[in-house]
Amino acid sequence: MSQIFKLPELGDAGMSGTVVSISVAKGDSISCGETLLEIETDKVVLEVPAEVSGVVDSFLIEVGQPVQQGDEFVSITPSEQEQAEPEDVAALIPTENVNDVATNSISDKPEKKPAELSRSNTTNTGSQKIVSAGPASRRLARELGVDLTKVKGTGFRGRIDKTAVKEYARHALSQLSQHSIGYPQEALPNMSAYGPIRRQAMTGIQKATSRNMSQSASRIPHAWLQRKIDITALERGRKKYREQLKEEGVELTLTTLLCKVIAQTAAQHPLFNSCLDEQTEELIFREQINVGVAVDTPRGLVVPVINDAASKSVKGIARKLSTLSAKARDAKLKPTDIKGGSITLSNLGGLAAEGVLPIINWPEVAIVGIGAAEWLPHYANEDTNNPELRLMMPLSLAFDHRVINGADGARFLQTFSELCNDSFLMMLS
Repeated sequence: MSQIFKLPELGDAGMSGTVVSISVAKGDSISCGETLLEIETDKVVLEVPAEVSGVVDSFLIEVGQPVQQGDEFVSITPSEQEQAEPEDVAALIPTENVNDVATNSISDKPEKKPAELSRSNTTNTGSQKIVSAGPASRRLARELGVDLTKVKGTGFRGRIDKTAVKEYARHALSQLSQHSIGYPQEALPNMSAYGPIRRQAMTGIQKATSRNMSQSASRIPHAWLQRKIDITALERGRKKYREQLKEEGVELTLTTLLCKVIAQTAAQHPLFNSCLDEQTEELIFREQINVGVAVDTPRGLVVPVINDAASKSVKGIARKLSTLSAKARDAKLKPTDIKGGSITLSNLGGLAAEGVLPIINWPEVAIVGIGAAEWLPHYANEDTNNPELRLMMPLSLAFDHRVINGADGARFLQTFSELCNDSFLMMLS
């Protein structure tokens, strides 16, 4: 008997996406875990695997269709082995009526429906969203207009408490405010004066970048400091060990080293690893330094995150960065790969950009922009007849002026410069 399956979580609560590809066709035999389709959210492209082995009866969605968690998307006839497996039906019984919110009932007595208990029914109980929440949580959800099927429970066995409902509502309001911040959307002038044109839909990632940059630029009072950093010693060290590490399968790039330098610098200047809670007017200091690295991809800009970069070795950062960059280019990043950044690095030096004034990735409070390094004469003293060539890298530091002052930024750059000049000092940090 066929079963209908629903889409799993697509990332953050309430996140939606667009179907970009379907990997199998009607009548195909599939195995459990095989990719059925790909969905592009605002941030990543997610693969949706089959929950059972069997034969595809039909898809209930199509390429280009907007979807969200809980949408029915495929009908599958499980294999005989799948159907023969015993199932603990009692474990699937919700502790309360799933339709309490819709009927405005606050009864906490479970209502056992055939569709919820029978595996032979066309709805797969193993994949549907079962709501477990108490009367108080359901009442609060109704008052706030929250759909409990979209709330992730954090209590015992996934039970939804009032805190989870409030957090979901807070996040939803935050998302709404993000979309409303900035200048109103205005219609373009008559385009006929420009001659022939063509229109192209933005990808999900491009849309997200557009919204996030508009939000950050209008919400955060940006300030920038610029400085040329001497990376002669850093680059000589990189070249010295590059081939040795390559034999170990490690690609030692300048970006790798800069990730380490940024993490070590932020460790000495905790303000740069903080964020501002505007509602409570408090600073939140993170114990772990997670460095986001901006990566240019065919689908748009993504920022995978290297967690706990200050505690990682250079080789560890190199391996992680290589893996994340490949996943970014192949659209294989998972939501966990792009969450939790506390300071970002944007390196455009490889594209010969002389400088960059980056926009902060909210809720972070700082971002480091890198331009192309060049060899410049350096005069160690008043003797102008014997200049020494040094590899100088232009760096721009953007920071949230509500949190960080200019002197704080200057001290950050000074520490950054010292670590680049003395790799041994970086090991001692």
